[in-house]
Amino acid sequence: MKIFISADLEGTNGIVSPGDIIPGEAGYEAARVLMTEEVNAAIEGLYMGGATAVTVCDSHEIAQNIRIDLLDERASFISGATRADSMVHSIDNTYDGLVLLGHHAMFGTKQAVLDHSYDQYLIRELKINGKAYGEVGVNALLASERGVPFIMASGDDALEREAKEFYNDVEVAAVKKAEGRYCAKCLPKAECRELLVNTAKRAAETAKLKKCVPVSKNLTMGVVFQQTCMADGAERVKGVRRIGAMEVSYECSSMTEYMQMRQVIFQAAAEFYDKRF
Repeated sequence: MKIFISADLEGTNGIVSPGDIIPGEAGYEAARVLMTEEVNAAIEGLYMGGATAVTVCDSHEIAQNIRIDLLDERASFISGATRADSMVHSIDNTYDGLVLLGHHAMFGTKQAVLDHSYDQYLIRELKINGKAYGEVGVNALLASERGVPFIMASGDDALEREAKEFYNDVEVAAVKKAEGRYCAKCLPKAECRELLVNTAKRAAETAKLKKCVPVSKNLTMGVVFQQTCMADGAERVKGVRRIGAMEVSYECSSMTEYMQMRQVIFQAAAEFYDKRF
């Protein structure tokens, strides 16, 4: 049984501020260790639950965060950015389950640690066929399209609610309780590790019972930007339609196209971003 882990950083226990997640900031190096420890706990539980192979995809920022020198030696590892499938790069139907570890709630979620949707400077809301999704939903839909069910997530309690709303049967480890965007009540480390191991074990044991969420054959991507000028930039991409002051849409034939064009549209919009105003 093969399991795919997409590991983000914001949802890791003990992580609460931008200083924890940005390379060069005071808390970042310690956060890398905490992230790797949680990944290792999940790997341990997955193997206990019957997994025979685990792939870990580093999925925060430039995707070079996990301490490979500390990573469980049984796992294969995807590192580095500029990749087609973003946070679930290379996932395919040879996998039996997707784990979204250390993830966070979508931008605008009340009482959610470091809430954002891919880029906090650019994106206010991401939609698929008119419904708002965060990174959890987008990644899980791409996996579902390729025949891989969403079996586990971890993060704060806001992430737990978002993951359960997407797919109620997913196993979730809530490793901290959000007390605001930059504050959380965090579990003791030993309790957190035990929770992750047990949740991952249960996720692996029940992976064959999980179902892929249906994915429409026709998808409309909606993107609401943080500034009007970003929508100006995105509008330059062929096929993009302006539908509001800060919103554009794009018609996709698959989640694979959605993921690829999302990156293209974001980059076009980013060219027009000016942090001075």
